[in-house]
Amino acid sequence: VKSGAPRQSLISKGFIDDNTWKIVCRGYPMEGLSGTQMGESSKRAALLSAYYFIQQTFDDSVAPDRDGTTEKIEMKSDHAVLHYVVRKKGLKRMLRH
Repeated sequence: VKSGAPRQSLISKGFIDDNTWKIVCRGYPMEGLSGTQMGESSKRAALLSAYYFIQQTFDDSVAPDRDGTTEKIEMKSDHAVLHYVVRKKGLKRMLRH
């Protein structure tokens, strides 16, 4: 049974200091997967969501894969929660306007 409401991937985002920004995202697996595949699909979805929000927040001088790192991944029964941190000198000045 599908609900009509989209699943919220963004849990929180914000600056820790001028050079550090943290985002926490949920990732949901592709339908029809189970076990390890379901877990990996959830992690990938959470990471792609984090990348999307980073690219929407910062200018092109911030590369999500190069300037960020996964701090923690929590596996829930039906999704993953990713804690991702972007560190770059002067990061606050790189916000999109």
